[in-house]
Amino acid sequence: MASDKTPKYDLLVIGGGPAGMAGARFARRRDKTMSIAMIRAQEHSITPCSMPYALSGTIRVDDFRKSDEKMLADVGIDLVVDEASAIDTAAHRVVTGKSGDFGYGNLLVATGAEPIVPPIPGAKLPGVFTVRNYEDIIAIRKEMGTAQNAVIVGGGYIGLEVAMAFQQVGIEAHVIEMLPFCLGNVCSERIARHALDELTAGGIDVHAGEMAQAIVGDSHVTGVQINDHVVPADIVVLAIGVRGQTSLARDAGIEVGKFGIRVTDRMATSAEGVWAAGDCVQHRSFITGEPGVGRLATTAVVQAKTAAINMTGGDRLFPGYVLASVTRLFENSYGATGLNRDQAAKAGIEFIEGECEGSTVYAGYPNGGTVNYSLLFDGETRVLIGAECTGDEEVAARIDMLTMAVMQQMTMDQVACLQYPAHPLHTDIPGHPPIVTAAEDAMRKAGPL
Repeated sequence: MASDKTPKYDLLVIGGGPAGMAGARFARRRDKTMSIAMIRAQEHSITPCSMPYALSGTIRVDDFRKSDEKMLADVGIDLVVDEASAIDTAAHRVVTGKSGDFGYGNLLVATGAEPIVPPIPGAKLPGVFTVRNYEDIIAIRKEMGTAQNAVIVGGGYIGLEVAMAFQQVGIEAHVIEMLPFCLGNVCSERIARHALDELTAGGIDVHAGEMAQAIVGDSHVTGVQINDHVVPADIVVLAIGVRGQTSLARDAGIEVGKFGIRVTDRMATSAEGVWAAGDCVQHRSFITGEPGVGRLATTAVVQAKTAAINMTGGDRLFPGYVLASVTRLFENSYGATGLNRDQAAKAGIEFIEGECEGSTVYAGYPNGGTVNYSLLFDGETRVLIGAECTGDEEVAARIDMLTMAVMQQMTMDQVACLQYPAHPLHTDIPGHPPIVTAAEDAMRKAGPL
């Protein structure tokens, strides 16, 4: 039972990932006087997307672990390193394992997600890992010292980036992906098959259309069984996805949907004074309006800032997730935003696709590369609903612009009228801007208005 001496904060944050950090810091920026505390189980926060690159040595192991304690203290945010064990929404209190109770005026639940471990034999053998935190990377790197073979179960962004990390340090890497191609939940089949070709050419053995049926070993993993054979493995990394950590909210009586904690467009939960953001929440697709999750750090940050604005007297709505994302394999980057053709078809949307292949420099100039665009428009409204881009440079910046176009609901006719810069060392020739050309391709297919 909490006493009257229980410390109370104007804002209490549970979780120190992208949503937790963004929410606490943005609330402080908007209100210099409010008292803020963060409860998280880890002493340090991390940059999740950097973890695979710490395996390969591209960055130092400690470079993705943030030393943010001083930064929090410098802006007057108290850090409580402990596990939040319960939320009492009636009393506006949070119970922790060791540090006692904390009262709140506003509470931001940013508990994130946890890796999914498939219910197959051997999933808990020594040598089997998920990629979630600093300790996982340290443990995997220790195993890498003597490993010759590694199997990654899951062909999404994290799975492929981990596979590349192993391959780059001389460990033979195998990827097991149940879909017919990798990146199937991100890219259309056409783009994903291009990625599959690049992975194979880079020396990564992809077992597409296969399922891991068991992880083999006695005192340590020795392989992964798929169909009638076993792929040798000294290390197995499970990268099949994550699920939101919603038990704390659910146990407190806060409404939880199929995909996560239910929130309004203001990021408010069903409990008074309780907000939620990040991988633990359920919201909706900006394009289809269907409920789901936007499990990206960038989405989490925008959601947390939305919550911070609203709890400090402002008014902002989160419009839905767009899922702008990008990764790099060996020589090419792959980016996507909104829906791809496979997702649009599944949603029952009749679409028109405009395509273009261009160059990153004027024809004849040195050090140029290619860039490929696929722009997807709603066949009825002609509005841009998604885009994909592959190329050897600057894909992220191009996806940024296309995401803005999706969120502004620009039509193919408007995209085709974009004004743009041109320079021999930075763009294709002035008469062939790839995004505009792709939109014009869609216009030709759609016919006149």
